[in-house]
Amino acid sequence: MSEQISGVVETLDDLDPAEFFNARRDQVVLAVRITPVFGALDLSLVMAVVDAANKAGFALVREQTFRDEWLICVFDAYEDQD
Repeated sequence: MSEQISGVVETLDDLDPAEFFNARRDQVVLAVRITPVFGALDLSLVMAVVDAANKAGFALVREQTFRDEWLICVFDAYEDQD
């Protein structure tokens, strides 16, 4: 059974793609901050996390807001295609 990781990404500095998205894992669950700025959601951090996941071979498969400040994101590793 592969390792699963959960983590919190509040700022871009918290995003460590090598730590979160690596070959030992099949699934990663991250809470990404989406704090509203001037009445609008700031999704730039979510975009950076999704881009890093895609580059590492993970796809966003589910997401759910938590309160109004967080987006819970579930990433699954791409299946090997031999």
